[in-house]
Amino acid sequence: MFVIAAVTTAMIAILSAFNGIEAVVTELFGTLDAPLAVVPASGSELPAAAGEWIEATFGIDSDQPIVSAVAPVIEEEAVVSWAGNQPQVCAILAFDSTLLSATPIASSVRSGKWNSTWSQSPACLVLGLGVKNILGLNSVNNEDEKPSLLLRAPIPGKKLTRYKEKAFQSQRAFACDVFSVNAEIDRKYILAPISFARELFSKDSTVSRYELGLAPGTSETVAAEAIRRKLLADDLDWAVRTRSEKNKLITQTNRAEKWATFVILSFILVVAAFNVMASLTMMLLDKRQDMEVLNAMGLSGWRLEQVFALQGVMINTIGGGIGTITGILLVLGQQHYGWVKLHGSVIPSYPVALETMDVLGTLTIVVIIGGIGSGWMVRNLVHRFV
Repeated sequence: MFVIAAVTTAMIAILSAFNGIEAVVTELFGTLDAPLAVVPASGSELPAAAGEWIEATFGIDSDQPIVSAVAPVIEEEAVVSWAGNQPQVCAILAFDSTLLSATPIASSVRSGKWNSTWSQSPACLVLGLGVKNILGLNSVNNEDEKPSLLLRAPIPGKKLTRYKEKAFQSQRAFACDVFSVNAEIDRKYILAPISFARELFSKDSTVSRYELGLAPGTSETVAAEAIRRKLLADDLDWAVRTRSEKNKLITQTNRAEKWATFVILSFILVVAAFNVMASLTMMLLDKRQDMEVLNAMGLSGWRLEQVFALQGVMINTIGGGIGTITGILLVLGQQHYGWVKLHGSVIPSYPVALETMDVLGTLTIVVIIGGIGSGWMVRNLVHRFV
């Protein structure tokens, strides 16, 4: 029973740890993304009219009020240089204040507050922490002296071999703040006002995508399906991408590891179940004479099987129940008290998240493996002894 309880506890704790990791990864990689985004099905641009269509069809005042914010986003690469240092290629993520209501971008800035003047002229940029370090900037948050950056982007239709420097559109902007999400994003992105990006990339009437904030109580899956159906009905060459679909590789990898671990621990549970079978075997051998007496008194073979098989199921069920309670208490304790710390990490303690299906699945596996194994073994031994 103790072995069954220990394995059950381990299964619940480990599965909860994978759930916690998935939640943290989704949160970290989803800081710059709204729950849904409308993107071009082909090509790289959407017309400005797409935002008006989304607002009219799914906005708060529409017949299907599932979208609370429609934020235009421009994402393009530009060459960034500062004070004659080595130029670096960075991704410019440009948007207006609408996106701040649909994503937790503002919470990622190092100064603790979003600069309300960032969209004024000259533009203020928010650099990723990695970009700041690569460019060699020091005093980004200095109000008196902000670094002036030069950003250059190729002008559509002008070839570099022919126009040389004139093939680039140049704009200057100040580095006003720094944000930090994770190492990958920090080394890649610079946040900019969309008005600045329109001039830099010559995008007066197009955007890269529209990020959508959802109305309270609206499911991401339900909203995505509703928008997809409408796009298909109106024959529009646009697509809907959820936040989880953008990070699909990371999510699928984590879930594959989780279920592979579940299968491995299930095999360990099979080994533990053999201990229960061995105990039942010794008990059957000890009670062999009692079984013959009971059989002579009229207790048929199948009833004898039922008695001993039920005992095996009870051992597995009680052990599984004790292990389930212990595992739940360990996970809840880690959530509230953070017993296992992660020093030097972006999160203070190891993340865990308890899911009902994991608990029920684990308990079901324990009972099924123990019940089938015990029943099969008891039936063979009773037939042999009686």
